[in-house]
Amino acid sequence: MKKKKLTLGLVTSLLSIGALAACNEVTYSDGDILHYTDAQGTVTKITAEEIFGNQRSSGVASTDFDKVYEVLIRNYYTLPKNAQFLSELKALAQKDVQDIKDQAQKNADSNGTTYLEEFTKLLSSNGVDNVNELYQAKLYEEEKKKFESDYETNETIEQMRDGGPVYKGSSTYGVGSDGYLVEQMPYTISHILVKLSEASNGEHAQATITESESSKLGQVMQLLAGQGKDELTRTAFTTIAHNAKLSDDTTSAEKYGQLSVMDRTQADSFVNEFKFGIYAYEALYNQVNQNAELNPYAASVTTHDNTGEAYQLLSKIKFSADATYTDASKAHAADETELADGEHYIRNFFSGTTIGRIPYGVAMALARDDVSKNRFTEDGKTSQMSWRVNDGNSAFFPRNILFNKYLNNHRVAVVVPNEIPYNDPSIAHPEGTAGDYTTESFVGVHSDTYAALPGFQTNTKDVLPAAILGQDDNVLTTERGQIVLVVRAGSSGSYEGIHFMVIDRSALVEYASGSEMITAAEYEAAKDTEDVNSLQEFYTIYRPGEADFPTYNIGLFGSEDEAKTTYINQLRTSDANYSDNVRTLKDKIKGYNSNKNTYMFQRLIEEGNIKWGTHAIASNVKELIESWIKSQRSKGVIDTRDNFDKTWATYIEYLTAQDQARALNTKGTQRLISETCAIGYNQRKSDKNSGDYAGSEWANGGACYAN
Repeated sequence: MKKKKLTLGLVTSLLSIGALAACNEVTYSDGDILHYTDAQGTVTKITAEEIFGNQRSSGVASTDFDKVYEVLIRNYYTLPKNAQFLSELKALAQKDVQDIKDQAQKNADSNGTTYLEEFTKLLSSNGVDNVNELYQAKLYEEEKKKFESDYETNETIEQMRDGGPVYKGSSTYGVGSDGYLVEQMPYTISHILVKLSEASNGEHAQATITESESSKLGQVMQLLAGQGKDELTRTAFTTIAHNAKLSDDTTSAEKYGQLSVMDRTQADSFVNEFKFGIYAYEALYNQVNQNAELNPYAASVTTHDNTGEAYQLLSKIKFSADATYTDASKAHAADETELADGEHYIRNFFSGTTIGRIPYGVAMALARDDVSKNRFTEDGKTSQMSWRVNDGNSAFFPRNILFNKYLNNHRVAVVVPNEIPYNDPSIAHPEGTAGDYTTESFVGVHSDTYAALPGFQTNTKDVLPAAILGQDDNVLTTERGQIVLVVRAGSSGSYEGIHFMVIDRSALVEYASGSEMITAAEYEAAKDTEDVNSLQEFYTIYRPGEADFPTYNIGLFGSEDEAKTTYINQLRTSDANYSDNVRTLKDKIKGYNSNKNTYMFQRLIEEGNIKWGTHAIASNVKELIESWIKSQRSKGVIDTRDNFDKTWATYIEYLTAQDQARALNTKGTQRLISETCAIGYNQRKSDKNSGDYAGSEWANGGACYAN
């Protein structure tokens, strides 16, 4: 008979076959391995023979201890108190078998074969030889599913979230877990996506965008800034995100831009630029969140000796101490000795270049008809450009020159109230002479007009001071005061384009009122009467209306309860959406620790439901299991850090390659086309060989001429 191919259970891959073979074979058949005690105090002894049978010296390492788990669960559902459940589970198993029989008949009809041939194939794929074995396998699948589902109660899930006793460590079983909130650093993000037709990973300096993409990019930035509106009437971020004509991510548009929870290891389609852009911003620039006096929570989660520094997120991310990087990426390290620590390396890389700055003037330019549609005015008439430079190479169109210079960048950036040379050539190169591509300015110069727009009125100087930002200005925020982060992201698919992102809830903010961080004392004073929440409340696993959903009292005598704002109801929509959010969050919490089964096993043992037998073989197995659990947990921590380090390094090396492709040089032969070319694009007659262009950038051999 074939061994059943069991799914992973409570105890999986615990022992090697060699270790099992070392057990005492003489007393093997009589040895009591485990004693199982039910709620009524009934003790069931499980022998080695019952668990291992004749399979003790064959098969994969995990099989023997999958069998331990199977025996325990099967025994659990034979108890009188579970009789009703067993009846239901048997009915489900019978349905599972019938479904496979039906599938065999469909396959036979489709393939022109016999039912027996197709059913035999399906038996084999399920690791069994006959119908009875199939039924038993399906019954155990249903029993195991229910057993684990019943174990994962709301109380247990909350402990997984907060690092409660369910995930405690010990000298016997090894390291514990600090819980989902600390180890996975969940962020709630909303975004607006302007999709681009050009693949983002193929061209860093001469990518092309369409007329509609140019116009939409300019329009979205103008709406965010409140162009032509006052602070009271400006368009809300959520309204823009909800508009299918403006945001191309239709799924998040339905939720007003809100995305699923983003965390460390569960990607959920969050591309590197998006995910690490958020982390880099939080780690290196948002010093308010990392101020030890204002937010001791962020400052306390550190594994290094830099508690007093402003870079607490990188400590919290827990880079491994032996992270290594390629020679290409080392060029960005001021001190290569710091490459021994991934934290220092990441900090060094990003702080060496500061956060990216996108001048708001590029929005004004890209939204213009002559730029987006490549039109120009001649003799009082506006028409499509009849004279195409460089044999019609679209990379030299003004919209593409401006896009590549200011937006085709995979490094996280903010929008600043600056004018660009295309709009005002007199400010083309403040550090050099006009038309000199060797002193190309990538940030423009401050504009009082733009600085007066509603989107630049929130004070962001405490978060991004001049020393970090590079200029003494506020950056673009939403109507709620959230800083708008911008990044070029995606290599293919639905996230390809420019993302305008806001952080709805940072993993480093333990207490908040709306989008504002508050202290623990402020929270304690207001938690019963105001809409303030802790990180645990924000990530509640209950729906509004349920008894345990966070509320505050708004009645005169504290008699009226109002639901607090959480991830679940941040968008006040419908019960169906609330349920979807709860399900998503629960799945993330339950799935974040790959060694969850070892903690379940530890808890069962320590709570006394399962005790080891007194026989020598039980002692042997116990020691091996405990040793395996300890090694698996240690390996899990190391693997998580290593994988995170590698992904960070890959992203940074990608940015390094991007920077090299976009670099300016003294010869004017760089691939990133100078804005001088865009400025001069419309300032000529239709004959490109005219003497009017002799000696100009557009003449043969000039910076804007392609041979």
